[in-house]
Amino acid sequence: MSQKKFIIDADTGSDDAVAILMALRDPTVEVLGITLVSGNVPLQQGILNTLYTAELCEVPVNVYAGADKPLTRNYIEEYTLKDFSARVRTLSGDSVSGQCVHGVDGMGDIGIKPENEKYEEQGAVDYLIKSFSESPNEITLVTLGPLTNIANAINEDPTIVNKIEHCYIMGGTSDGTGNVSAAAEYNIWVDPEAAKIVFDSGLDITMVGWDNSFKYAMLKEKEIKDLKSLNTKYADFCVDIQKTLTELTHETYGFYGFDLPDPITMAIALDNSIILESQQLHVLVDTRDGITRGQTIVDYFNAEKGKQNVRVVTKSNNKGFLNLLTSLVK
Repeated sequence: MSQKKFIIDADTGSDDAVAILMALRDPTVEVLGITLVSGNVPLQQGILNTLYTAELCEVPVNVYAGADKPLTRNYIEEYTLKDFSARVRTLSGDSVSGQCVHGVDGMGDIGIKPENEKYEEQGAVDYLIKSFSESPNEITLVTLGPLTNIANAINEDPTIVNKIEHCYIMGGTSDGTGNVSAAAEYNIWVDPEAAKIVFDSGLDITMVGWDNSFKYAMLKEKEIKDLKSLNTKYADFCVDIQKTLTELTHETYGFYGFDLPDPITMAIALDNSIILESQQLHVLVDTRDGITRGQTIVDYFNAEKGKQNVRVVTKSNNKGFLNLLTSLVK
């Protein structure tokens, strides 16, 4: 059986790293390259985290530097939830790193560093355009961060939207619940202008929103214990790098655990049977500054009479996700 070809676009923090590990460990997939964007962590830190993850998996992978800030917005680093929340509440146009969630280094601040810090000289946008143009409809794109790189590539060469086999996006929500504001999920909130370009481009999209992660990819003490009991370097890595997120979960929800938005998106890209319910719907992205900035407005009743541009995942298989994750970290 021939391998599926993936390109991954990420802002590698602790959940991106697990998703990347899943793809690198899956024998049915060839990861052609990983492009990086600022989001959870600044661009250069995301590159280091990606290189470390590939080293752990002992899989050579080409890593490309992309955008170090959103299309039109400032990108500011904040390290505590208090400072992050305060900046969000100002309703300013700035975007903020996710280091309060994933650690200053994005990997739980447990001292991870790659042995080799070299990455490709070619930029992410040129790489994306070249790859899809040379192998039309053969490569699946999985996006795990803000969509700045993808928007830049589409702006430079709009024909690539017809050359991408499918695009799985970790972003937005299908039910209106946000994890930055009441309305918005982080990846879309960071660069809503980029998300709007991608969602409106005609690209064949599956959106896996944060609601899927919170409902179907939340690991609590039993699931964490089960993973650690595997006693592999991969399982240990997947749990240990969630240190900052685990502490934040306890502070926020009162239990020790962590949710895995990027890994459940990757799991769906690897195996569509993990989708239990989905609908092809019109999705709009709110780019206005204010309380609804970055909201993915899912038009269930076609009130806007818009193009049904996105397959929206509304329910996922928790057991199927955990089984796939477990099989790939053994």
